[in-house]
Amino acid sequence: MAHAAFLYYIQGQSQADIAATLGVTRSNVSRMLTAAREQYIVRFEIAYPLDRDPVLEQRLTASFAAEGVREVIVVPTRASGVGRASHGLLNVGQACSAWLDINLRDQDRLGLCWGSTIEAMVESSHFDRRVDVEVVQIAGELSIDSRFSGHDLVRNLAQKLGGRYRYFNAPAAIRDEETAIALAQTPQVAEALAAARGCDVAIVGVGQFASGSSDLFLKRANVTPEETQEALDLGAVGQICGRFYNDKGDQIDLAISRRTLSLDLDEITAIQTVVVVASGSEKAKAVRAAIRGGFVQVLIVDDSLAQGLAGLQ
Repeated sequence: MAHAAFLYYIQGQSQADIAATLGVTRSNVSRMLTAAREQYIVRFEIAYPLDRDPVLEQRLTASFAAEGVREVIVVPTRASGVGRASHGLLNVGQACSAWLDINLRDQDRLGLCWGSTIEAMVESSHFDRRVDVEVVQIAGELSIDSRFSGHDLVRNLAQKLGGRYRYFNAPAAIRDEETAIALAQTPQVAEALAAARGCDVAIVGVGQFASGSSDLFLKRANVTPEETQEALDLGAVGQICGRFYNDKGDQIDLAISRRTLSLDLDEITAIQTVVVVASGSEKAKAVRAAIRGGFVQVLIVDDSLAQGLAGLQ
């Protein structure tokens, strides 16, 4: 099957020529090509061309430079039709993959958190070179999509890059603070957190409080009504890696945070390059607050979110 697929897709031979070469019938070649696709011996990648908005990129970079933003990438959201939101995710994910392809260096350590945009990036990524990097989790396990765990994300991205990976073998949200403290002190979790602190680059998503992936995190963490009310009372607007912050970008000390296993925002800020990926205008306030907090060096967003940010300058 692999040989037939190589002759057909790479060398461009006809099915009749391949049948003669392999000594089989043309119908057998057709069945082999179908089976090769079904068994993932042949994989296709559909790469939408990414038109960027340089005017909006330059405007936002200039506006946010004083707050630590070094680079802004703005890609389009499909103007209308079915799948608009998913196209925004796909475009942002592919733009992040392209950024990694250009900027990652051998021996870098790359950190990933969970989130729908991170999942889109890993699934759509393609690299034109092999990079000897180590990909690690900067938060415990939490699956936004049931198809992908945090383990899947770091493993799949490392394999596409040609690098190595390291798991964070603990859940992101623990049932109580005492258990979280005890787990954080175990050698396995302590080593995972130390590896996360040593990242050269981190890719993180931003969640608007109580919506999207942030809402899913709260549900998976079995947050009580009292914990939710505490977050509201303290002005939570956004979330990164299970850590919540207010509209000034200050991390909020919440009961839920004290039973979360992940880097806190001060530790994320200490990473040399933090790449924030997000899509959707509804996240504008959360992303703007993250910029105020100094959590963002590279910002990759779709145009609807970029326009929302431009209106919040």
